[in-house]
Amino acid sequence: MTKRAKPTSPFRLDMDPDEFLERAIRTKLSEVEALIKRGKKGKPPGTKRKRKASGGSSQSVVSLRDRRMAKRNKGT
Repeated sequence: MTKRAKPTSPFRLDMDPDEFLERAIRTKLSEVEALIKRGKKGKPPGTKRKRKASGGSSQSVVSLRDRRMAKRNKGT
């Protein structure tokens, strides 16, 4: 008789069903509800980082990269 591959879980879990069942039973409903509420709140206002206005053009960035590469390759 040939060995068959283990059937994949319909839920695509990376754990065996017994372990999943144990973890699901140990989970407290109040903790799950608290995590859902916290996830729905979103990020507080003002957490978005402000971008600095760049004084130079993209040409200067390329030239800095070129200088760095030349320094690495030539050893000067």
